[in-house]
Amino acid sequence: MNALGAMRRSLFLVSMPMVFITFALPLRAKDLGASGFQIGVLFSLFTGSVFVLRPLVGFGLDWFGRRPFFIAAMLFYLAANIAYALSGSLETLYAARLIQGVGFATLSITTATITADLTERDSRAEAMGGNIASQARGGMVGAFIGFGLVGAIPLHAWVYSFSTYTIVALLAVLFAFRVIPETGIADRQKREKHRFKFPAKYYRLLVIIFLAAFAGAVIDPYYLIYLRERFDLELYWLALAFLPVGLSAAILPPLLGRITRAHRRAVIVSVGLLLAGGLYASVPHVSSLIWVIVAFTGASIGRVLAELTKDAWIGDISGPESAGRTFGFAALAAGLGATSGPLAGGLVYDRLGQEYIFYIAAAMMAAAIYLALSFRSSS
Repeated sequence: MNALGAMRRSLFLVSMPMVFITFALPLRAKDLGASGFQIGVLFSLFTGSVFVLRPLVGFGLDWFGRRPFFIAAMLFYLAANIAYALSGSLETLYAARLIQGVGFATLSITTATITADLTERDSRAEAMGGNIASQARGGMVGAFIGFGLVGAIPLHAWVYSFSTYTIVALLAVLFAFRVIPETGIADRQKREKHRFKFPAKYYRLLVIIFLAAFAGAVIDPYYLIYLRERFDLELYWLALAFLPVGLSAAILPPLLGRITRAHRRAVIVSVGLLLAGGLYASVPHVSSLIWVIVAFTGASIGRVLAELTKDAWIGDISGPESAGRTFGFAALAAGLGATSGPLAGGLVYDRLGQEYIFYIAAAMMAAAIYLALSFRSSS
């Protein structure tokens, strides 16, 4: 098994709770009496830990190698699943979410760095898409487990779901420890001689990453709450409404990466954000649930296209001695957007109305498109 295949198998296993958490966490918090702002805090705890840790992880990846951080990420996911299984209040959900954020911060940048190590420019976007697809497939399998338990034993589904995810995460830890290789530079002296500096030409790219992350984070915590409150849907129907989004994320990313690999990164990022922003802006004006689901699915595809192309773009401008730190700078920008977005979205949702979160997200994406298209050439 090659290194990318081994990494993706670990990603598949450890990502099983991701879709179920997307549904269950905001709804559970709402049922526990959380306001829109408190739900935003729940999500910002996650993104805040990502914001703080990702740049540090980036430096660590270049100094100590990729493998130790990948295994550490698996361990944090294992600990988060245990904490979720034992949680029963809003405060304990906060603690579990924080641990999960540490794991995600470590895993996401390590995965992107390993992929950049192992790929050339022409295949990099497709490889990044393969990573997204592996995580989405794991999340879909985990969703069937979680929602199957919700249907069978609703009062105990939360505990049993995360107990199952804990066992699977333990398998991911053992598998990663056995098969994940080191892909970074082995010569420590060579690393020490390489002075890192993020290319000044691409500081504008960091602003694009911030705006895109902020826009997505304004929407994500409130999507399912919006559907439930607007259309009065039960959890089962919410799961069905989310199914097209999950299937597209599980199937399309490698194909999107393959189709777009010959095109300029800036143009592809702009196309993805245009698709997402335009569809988000249309949601408040669509009366049919079916068309709302179509809009969210299309927006999700646009965001995936922009995300995998952005990661490939960052990989293009990084060298093997500084890939971790380059991804760390990009992650810092994304983390700032993802941390502030839920808080802003919560305030807007509570004070202005639920439809305004879609307009704000679309406006942020429009600003990101303007900056992306201002690049005369992509690297």
